[in-house]
Amino acid sequence: MTSSTRTTKLLSALAVGLAVFSLVAGLRMTRWFEVVELNAFDHLVRRYADPAKADSNLALLAIDESSLEAFGRWPWPRDRFGYVVRYLKQAGARAVVFDVMFFEPDENAEEFDQSFADDMRAADNVFLPMLFLAEPAPIPQELQSRATLKVEWRESDRRADMQAGVKPPTLVLAQQAHGLGVINLSADADGPTRRIPLLGQVGGQFVPHLPVAVARYLLGADGLSVEDGRVRIGNSSTPLDADGHLLIRWHGSLEQTYHARKYSIGGVLQAFAQQEKGERPTLDATLFKDKVVFIAGTAAGLYDLRVTPFSSATPGVLIHMAALDNLLHGQGLQAAPAWFSLTVLLLLCLASAGAFMLVPSYPVKFGVTIGLALAYYGLVAHAFAGHERWLDLVFPEMALALTFGTAATVEYVTEGKQRRLMRAAFDKYMSSEVVEEIMRNPEAIKLGGEKKEISILFSDIAGFTTISEKMPPEDLVALLNRYLSAMTTIIKTTHRGNVNKYLGDGIMALFGAPLNDPQHASLACYAALDCQAELARLRVIWKQEGLPEIGARIGINSGPCIVGNMGSEERMEYTVTGDSVNLASRLEGASKYYDTLILIGQRTAELAKNDVEVREIDLLRVKGKKDPVVVFELLARKGQLDEKKQRVIDVYLEGLAAYKLRDFSIACARFAEAVTLDPSDGPSRVYLERSTNYRHTPPSTEWDGVYEMTSK
Repeated sequence: MTSSTRTTKLLSALAVGLAVFSLVAGLRMTRWFEVVELNAFDHLVRRYADPAKADSNLALLAIDESSLEAFGRWPWPRDRFGYVVRYLKQAGARAVVFDVMFFEPDENAEEFDQSFADDMRAADNVFLPMLFLAEPAPIPQELQSRATLKVEWRESDRRADMQAGVKPPTLVLAQQAHGLGVINLSADADGPTRRIPLLGQVGGQFVPHLPVAVARYLLGADGLSVEDGRVRIGNSSTPLDADGHLLIRWHGSLEQTYHARKYSIGGVLQAFAQQEKGERPTLDATLFKDKVVFIAGTAAGLYDLRVTPFSSATPGVLIHMAALDNLLHGQGLQAAPAWFSLTVLLLLCLASAGAFMLVPSYPVKFGVTIGLALAYYGLVAHAFAGHERWLDLVFPEMALALTFGTAATVEYVTEGKQRRLMRAAFDKYMSSEVVEEIMRNPEAIKLGGEKKEISILFSDIAGFTTISEKMPPEDLVALLNRYLSAMTTIIKTTHRGNVNKYLGDGIMALFGAPLNDPQHASLACYAALDCQAELARLRVIWKQEGLPEIGARIGINSGPCIVGNMGSEERMEYTVTGDSVNLASRLEGASKYYDTLILIGQRTAELAKNDVEVREIDLLRVKGKKDPVVVFELLARKGQLDEKKQRVIDVYLEGLAAYKLRDFSIACARFAEAVTLDPSDGPSRVYLERSTNYRHTPPSTEWDGVYEMTSK
């Protein structure tokens, strides 16, 4: 590729890359496709969730169907929750977290609230939920120590959402809880809940989310601090998203994570009753030792279903449990900063456009784009699973596809037309493999050449002048076109040859150029044999049509040649030059003298010896050559010479051996026998005549057996 061509392609790649980057970056900033990116996030969550990382000390007491069947309709008298708290405290539970609303007094009896409150006061590890309200509702003075917390942060890190008010549990219960926290959840644009706000601000005071309140208690912290996008509670530091929310690092669905530690609240109530009677409980209390126990409804109609990355019907308590799990262990996802995402997007666009414009092969272009897409997906997966970083997935992959399509369109419009014209021109003369090589390396189409060994085939119609004198010009052209079309198809399509030029009624073809082919000699021989076979078939048809029965002579030679584009800057032609080319042309002419169909040079015979049947014809000095060359007749493909012809060849070779030894009497006898066996065998007739003459007039003692051609 020339420097100017490379520069042009680089500029085109830069323009395409920047154009696609600008478009995709603009779409990203509009957030029109945010839902698609969030769906990709859910894919990563499900793909890389690891239930083994879920905290084994988190347990769930479910208010399920079996509990309702055993203990009556909902809502239950609240003293039963007191029994549960008392049982769990005795079992050694670290904390009890209710995801059950207690905003109104017990409708069964007021003393049930007090009983529940007394049990909470005795346990001193119970947390109750609150709600943020849209209307003003200040935090009661007596609840501020339980419902608020101290926060340290710089003004630049302040992300707490302003809230109008809160709705706490009924006062008798709220005063006895160890802590209170809000349980409001907000969904993303497409419906699922993926993150929670850790704090809200009511009347200048900070109100924690329920998992934050529990985490502060478990980690022994007075408050929390926020700095550099992370929240610190005690010795745990958890990353936050750009809005100061916890982007949950899910470990799996409820069934995958905490289901093994999910118990029926009815079983706890039954165990409590048995314990009070002095009986051995059916539920082992040690199951709850050192556990943080969440209590929530799971029976139909009792709990609000939430959409999560795992399901469209997930109990909301899973969100609180997963959030607490993250806060206790410093786990959480961070979205990559915008500058990083845009930088990666730009690099992918430029890399894809550059690869497309600079790589000539379309399979490689496509492969590079697929490789970039897979490599980036691997980067996203590694960042997500190994470093808790969420990188854009959809936009970069979309940019790669768009860059590929745009670059293809640009190339089709600009270079495609020129390439199609070039291909259309070459397709008329060369095999598809050769054309493909040129299209992959178009910069090779320039003045100059290289030295390489190839095979050259010359073909010429026998007696064409006589034929042309007997036919009207238009009929002659039609017949010639039929002949040339048939021969060209065999040469270029069947045997990967390059029809270099038409010489009136003749053909010059190259094998092994411009595309290297180690079988060039055998391919040239196969092409010559198939051309003669096809010509024999056509002669039958032409005879039926009343047309002349065309015959052709072929010469083939192999050897080093200068191959390349020759001519001038204004007009050039891909061709070959050298002695090997001249010899191939002379061999085609010599076929007339020996009355053979195909003559080949010694190098061709050597290269193709395992693939074809040949016989030695003569030690020949052609016109314009000083040194003699051994020439051979090409007879058939290996193993396909019929027995009758083989007998003629055997006798002929005996005669040739005698001829070389100057035993012209035996030579005459053998050549005469060969002619008797096959009167059409031209070489035998030629040698019969020579041997007869030498028998009567022996050659001089300096005779070396060389026959010198005096004409082309």
